[in-house]
Amino acid sequence: MYNVRMATTKENQKRLAREWYLRNKELAKERAKAWVLANPEKRYAIHRKNRDSNLEQHNAYNRKWNKNNKPVKAALECKRRASQLQRTPAWDPDAHLIIAKYQLAAMLTKASGIEHHVDHIIPLQGRKVSGLHVFSNLRVIPGSDNVKKSNKFTV
Repeated sequence: MYNVRMATTKENQKRLAREWYLRNKELAKERAKAWVLANPEKRYAIHRKNRDSNLEQHNAYNRKWNKNNKPVKAALECKRRASQLQRTPAWDPDAHLIIAKYQLAAMLTKASGIEHHVDHIIPLQGRKVSGLHVFSNLRVIPGSDNVKKSNKFTV
């Protein structure tokens, strides 16, 4: 006869799965990595769902991280400002209108009560493409949409 381990109860099933994982850790990690690479949209959806269902915990973690990593946060902000300065061309004829976009965002925030951001349509530090800090690359959108977008650019 075969020596087959059967999961008869939920606790037994969990124990057997854990034992299998401990025996086949490398295989499990390879399979998980392959799934992540093959399913980026599903992975993002799962991540977003978990984040949204634990929003208070997520925000508390971010506040704690920001408090404990002020030098890192400052360095990242300096990098962003430097990137913006490097991507602001002197030849832009509409450079004076950039301020108007920021004023519009402030006015919409005040009028609607919903925070609005000035978004770079083509991000300054995108993975595949990087845009310029020019009037034609800016738009005013709700802050929540801008945070979701991050530095992604879809064609």
